[in-house]
Amino acid sequence: MPAVTRSLTGACAVVAVGAALLLWASPAAWAAAALAPRAPAATLSDCQHLLRQFDVAWASHRDSARAAAARLSRDQGETECQQRRYADGVHHLRRALHDLGLKPVKVVARAPQR
Repeated sequence: MPAVTRSLTGACAVVAVGAALLLWASPAAWAAAALAPRAPAATLSDCQHLLRQFDVAWASHRDSARAAAARLSRDQGETECQQRRYADGVHHLRRALHDLGLKPVKVVARAPQR
């Protein structure tokens, strides 16, 4: 068999094995992605906590360099939360707190004590 034919035969075998592995691995990869933990969805409660954090901080940070941008983001976030677009609202409220130079605090609901 000539050298060119042998190299093409070997290349075809490599491509075939690669394709088989790709097809075999794809369902496993899809299953792993489906089972991967996801961030919890934003809720009305998240909006309320972030609005409260901003409103408390506003009194002492209203003179900051990005106060106007922070206020706009806060108002936009509040509007989005009222429209039940919680993920967008939380995004803007977090941005508003960052604009004030603050780190948003995630409030975790606790189970009632017995």
